[in-house]
Amino acid sequence: MNVISNECCELIHIIKGILGGECTAQMNPSVDYDVLFSIARRNSVANTVADCICDMDEIPKEVKEKFERQKLVIIAQQLNRERALQVLYSELDRHHIRGIFLKGTLLCDLYPQPFIRSMSDVDVYAEEKDMEVLHPLMLSLGYQPGVIGKGNHYEYMLGEMVKVEYHPELVALTSAYGEAVFGKLYPDGRTVAKHMDVWENSIPLEGREFARQLLPEYHYTYVIMHMMNHFLTAGTGIRSIMDVWVMNRHYESSWNRGLVDELLESFGLVDFERYSLMLAHKWFDLTGLPNLPLEVDETVLDGFEAYILGSGTYGSAVNMLGRKMGGDASVTRKALYLVSRFFLPYDKMSEAYPVLKRVPVLLPLVWLYRPVELMINRRDRARRKFKTVVSVDKGRITRQSKLFDALLPR
Repeated sequence: MNVISNECCELIHIIKGILGGECTAQMNPSVDYDVLFSIARRNSVANTVADCICDMDEIPKEVKEKFERQKLVIIAQQLNRERALQVLYSELDRHHIRGIFLKGTLLCDLYPQPFIRSMSDVDVYAEEKDMEVLHPLMLSLGYQPGVIGKGNHYEYMLGEMVKVEYHPELVALTSAYGEAVFGKLYPDGRTVAKHMDVWENSIPLEGREFARQLLPEYHYTYVIMHMMNHFLTAGTGIRSIMDVWVMNRHYESSWNRGLVDELLESFGLVDFERYSLMLAHKWFDLTGLPNLPLEVDETVLDGFEAYILGSGTYGSAVNMLGRKMGGDASVTRKALYLVSRFFLPYDKMSEAYPVLKRVPVLLPLVWLYRPVELMINRRDRARRKFKTVVSVDKGRITRQSKLFDALLPR
């Protein structure tokens, strides 16, 4: 059985009440309020609990102000994003460019109040061939380009509040999920979007034609897949479990759960979704849900819960290290990993040192230069990385490896 901190227990208890339509009005007296805020912010749920926290007399004013600021930021983001989305929907229709909107853009509306569910960006699936038209279109709408064409990303910013990311693949084949699961199930190189037949299994969004959304069964499968990708990469946090709860409660009487199960099986997500459901039930209550699993391994569920609570919304450096080191935290493996970070392969080195694109034969010299350059120009970052690798706990990495083995398809 996990020993969960008072702060985590209280945060989950408050979120459970909010999802159920009520606020818990009394805080456990042993809770450290600053720690509570830190955990809530790291999991992108400070906005979720802000109203409830601010109604509690025992919470200091300065702590309430921190929560209130997080809520106001999310509300401002959502207002700006909603205005931008309406323009974007119209422009996609006007130019006959298909785009499937994903995740938070749609999930916010399933919560009791939209601001309860934070989101950092607008994710859109669009085919690579359409980026030639989308890129100038986004610039004409006032967006500034960010990361373009790398890592399954075409990123655009409108001011400081709205970020739109176009993805030519639903989940990249080179991602943690792509390599660990999808590529093994379908080694023929087909994409996730093609296997899911996304255009046939999507519908117009808000009366549009080319701005679209996946059918609920397919969107849920994608949400679970995206969550697993983060889980395998560096971890994912409380907000992901909230999404699982909200989607199951919202669609429980309207969607085809048999189709959901078929899709989860097809994408190697059965066990991962089963434990996600059970954790959502443990935290927020899914009593009466027809598809709630009858049995799970409590040891695995405890490990899953500890991993989620230790990850935060976007994971942790230690979790990422655990995956990259293959579950081996021995001194030898740590040393080999550190060496590998200095002597990157050519494609990575040429990104960091563009001169190699013009003169590839300089690679051995740049390898020798890299450690010196890191210590001169990126000393603090290099030290943090070194400290993290050296101090990583062998037991934690072993538990992470066993958890992955339990949740990945056999």
